[in-house]
Amino acid sequence: MTSSDMQMAVSLQYVTVKSLHEEPLTIAARLSVPAGAGKKPAVIILHGSAGPSAREIGYADKLNAVGIAALVPDLWSARGIGGGSEGRPKTIVETLPDVYGARAFLAAHPEIDAERIGVMGFSFGGIASMLSATHAQNDRFLPGGHFKAMMPVYPVASAYNRAPGFEFGNLVDAPVMLVTGALDQYDDDAEAAPKLVASLDPKDAAKVTVKVLEGAHHCFDVPGANVVVNDPASHRGKGGEVQMLFNEMAMLASHQIAVNFFSENL
Repeated sequence: MTSSDMQMAVSLQYVTVKSLHEEPLTIAARLSVPAGAGKKPAVIILHGSAGPSAREIGYADKLNAVGIAALVPDLWSARGIGGGSEGRPKTIVETLPDVYGARAFLAAHPEIDAERIGVMGFSFGGIASMLSATHAQNDRFLPGGHFKAMMPVYPVASAYNRAPGFEFGNLVDAPVMLVTGALDQYDDDAEAAPKLVASLDPKDAAKVTVKVLEGAHHCFDVPGANVVVNDPASHRGKGGEVQMLFNEMAMLASHQIAVNFFSENL
């Protein structure tokens, strides 16, 4: 079966997922499962501050084409918020019960292999996927277990181990693929991600691979993006205007990174 055949042979379902909050949220999600016998690996794909977009579906389609299921939750609609710097949760940590609720949903799904579930995300969702790699956050929801692989994309690499809520270390035993854009104005430093990894304990650093995409701004993989927004988290926490700009070459490179990374590790 060719990749194009597999891409067409996908079961698309719109489902609801229960978060792991004390009073669970009911989260709408899009689940796409490739056809074929046997249980499939799966990846949870987390949107950024602006909410769900074509970006997440683009990655889902590429993963589906190589036999990996994809769950794309809408974390904002359950909260009744509109997204953006003024319409997102106050902290990333409060969305982690959503992420692990989504994992529990997939683990119980008859078409999904509970031992082969990964997570990726972008910006706000990238931070959530990155924090899920730490024992401090993961073990609150999944003691004795963890995601099989994590791929945070432009998750404000310069903030880790500097800003409260961005503690990154003591990692679970799983690979992390950290993808950033060299022109990202949240970091203002193309080397922010490599510097972060170099600062980690060697055992943790060995689990993290970094890909810095040249010529890429924040939201480089959002088709049609070309906007300047004001965000207090930009410019290494100083705040101000930041450009979101689509870059097709960077998007295609990131799609391929995701396909290769999750194919190898799930």
